[in-house]
Formats: sequence, structure tokens, C-alpha cells
Amino acid sequence: MPNQQAHLTDTICHAVTAEHREFALRDSCQRNLSLRVRPCGSKTWIVRLRRNGAATRVSIGSYPDMGVKKARDATSAVLAGQAVASRPMLLFGAFCAEHERRYAQSLKASGLRTYRIYVRTQLLPAFGKKQLSALTRVDVVRWFERYSATSPGGANRALGILGQMLECAKRWGRLPNNWSNPVAGIRHNRRRTIGTFLSKLQMARLGAVLASRSGLGCTASAVLTALLLTGCRVGEMMELRWTDIGADRLRLRDSKTGARDVPLGSAARRFLTAHHKRSSPRPGGDARVFPISARDGYERVRTVWRSIRAESELPNCLRIHDLRHSFASHAIMAGESLFTVSRLLGHRRIQTTARYAHLADSALLYGAERIGALIMKQALPPPRRNTPPRPSETLEVSHV
Repeated sequence: MPNQQAHLTDTICHAVTAEHREFALRDSCQRNLSLRVRPCGSKTWIVRLRRNGAATRVSIGSYPDMGVKKARDATSAVLAGQAVASRPMLLFGAFCAEHERRYAQSLKASGLRTYRIYVRTQLLPAFGKKQLSALTRVDVVRWFERYSATSPGGANRALGILGQMLECAKRWGRLPNNWSNPVAGIRHNRRRTIGTFLSKLQMARLGAVLASRSGLGCTASAVLTALLLTGCRVGEMMELRWTDIGADRLRLRDSKTGARDVPLGSAARRFLTAHHKRSSPRPGGDARVFPISARDGYERVRTVWRSIRAESELPNCLRIHDLRHSFASHAIMAGESLFTVSRLLGHRRIQTTARYAHLADSALLYGAERIGALIMKQALPPPRRNTPPRPSETLEVSHV
């Protein structure tokens, strides 16, 4: 819709819809007033005027927070050089409710729970009573440094949520056009790589224990075996259904990064075939592959994991998620590229995969030996040949 002029009413302003490009509706009653409609759906009141001979625009509020009548009164006040008393000062706490309603409700259930925890415990106590447009970089840095002293990872996550909220506020017309996000440029805390991976000997001991318990019908042990063979997460395996298993891949309906396919190797296919025979699901049913109660399923798997970890003589610090780390590390040590492993794990960023790419000492020594041999071969001159000289190279000796 191109820019148009009309006698604006609340009915018209409510009915107008966003398009792929920004446009404005000019008020024929108050010619300096227009309603700007952005592609994101925000509707902002704009006053056009001249200051010091130059044309300028002033944002006086947003619709529907400010109706047509109030917008015209505010426009008259701006043109008369008066302060706009009718424009409300939006507090950060009030904007949090709007942001959750317009944005956060689209998050997955687990993501929404995490979002609400950080907003309630960190962002609202720190900034809830501050005006949204009055947040400064100093305020954000001080809060971030205090939080980082006790929880660096949590501070990173909360800072990301705050930055995204402020970007939405600007996009929705809650902040002036020339406002800059105070979160931009603040460096996150360095992430400490936690977790480890199983050596070949540890993998052999764990595999023997898992095979023994899975053969006895322990469902939690079967879950752990599937994690080791596919690199998936616990929640992804526990939600897996028999109808999601194809000839050579799994179809995850919902994962941390959305629905995705997981290719299956021959070992994983043999395991799933054997597990299918043991479990004997109803034909044509949509039953879970690992029928564990969704409410306490993870706790049950973790309890069995502790027992298996002790029986396999593994370190007590080893977590279930380290099976995923082991999958990635052994794949890379076997010669697979980071890109391939990243796709297998379902990572969006290859940098995430690189954090899991631990290498055993033997792999490092083999790499150093191979690189050293290559350099020596190229750097040193070739050995001298012990061959008789050519006739042309023979020296003539004169006899006296």
C-alpha cells in the first residue's frame, strides 16, 4: 500500500494491516500527523514538522496505546513547542509482558520456561522499574559483571535475552529511531568446555555392560546404547516412536534445533532391529521406541546411568551428555570432518561442534608424526646416489 491520506479513525487504524514494505497513512484532519505501519506489524504515530528550516519527524507514541484523538492532541502540543505530556513513559517491566505475549509465546515449552526464569530472576529485578529508553550501557555492564561473578554462563544467556528484547522494542516502535542498543558490543564470557569423552578401553567396558543389561530388557540401558550409537540427546530418544524410524535414518519430530533427520549406521540399525524384536510393539501402532514415563523418565535413565557407570569403572564425573561428546570426538579422530559431524549432531553452528572435538593423545601423536615426516621429506635434500659417473663426467688424467 503506498502512502495515503484519509480522515483517520480508531476503526481505520485498527483495520490496517502490515505489508512487505513500510508505509504511512496521513491524517487529513491533522495534516502533520501520520500513522507509520512497519512490516513487523508495529504502528507508530509520526509528526512531521520543520526545525531550523529542516524537515524532521518526531515519534509521539504507538497505536493502540495512543488513540487517534490523543495523537492529534499530542501533535498540536508538538507543533506549539510544548512537551508531550500524553505520551506514556514505558517501563522495562511493562514491556516484558508485551514481549512475552508477542514473541516468547512462540518458543518451545522448554525454551519458554528458560526465558521466564531469566526474566523473573535477573532482568526484572535489575531493570524492571527503569524507563525502557533510559537504559544505558553502564547499567547493562554493571549488571552483567555482577551476574558473571557468580554464573558466567547464566549471564551470557540473560544478556542475549535482554539484547533481543531491546531489539524488538525498537522494531515495534517503542524506542526512538536514533536509539542504539546498549547490549551491542558487550563481550560474552568465555565458555568453559565441560565434559570429556570415553577412551577405546572405556568404550569397550561400557559397551559390554550396556549389551548385558539391554539383553535383560532394561529400557534405560537401551536408551543409553542408542545415545552412544547416534549422538542424539536423551529427550530426543525418549520421544522417538517406531513410525519415526526409516530404513537408514531417524526422523526426530522435535529437537533442540527443530525437526531433523539422523542417519543410521549399520551398528545402530542392528541394535534397533534387535530392540524391536525384544519389545514387540503393536503392528501399525505409534508407540514409543523406549516406553518410559515422560514425567520421571530422565531421572530413571540417570539412576540407571550411575549404576552402569560404576559397573563399567568409569569416572564419577562422566555425564550422560558425554556420550554425545564421545560420539563427536571419536568421529573426528576417525577422520570425519567437522562439517559432517556437525550435521550428524544437528548443530546450527560448526563452532559448537568444534568445542566437542577432543582428541586423544595417541591421535595427536600420530598427527605430529605424520606432519613431521611430511616436512622432513620436503625440507631435506635427496640422498646422494652411489652410481658410477657418466663418461662425460670422467676426468682425463695425463700420464707423465
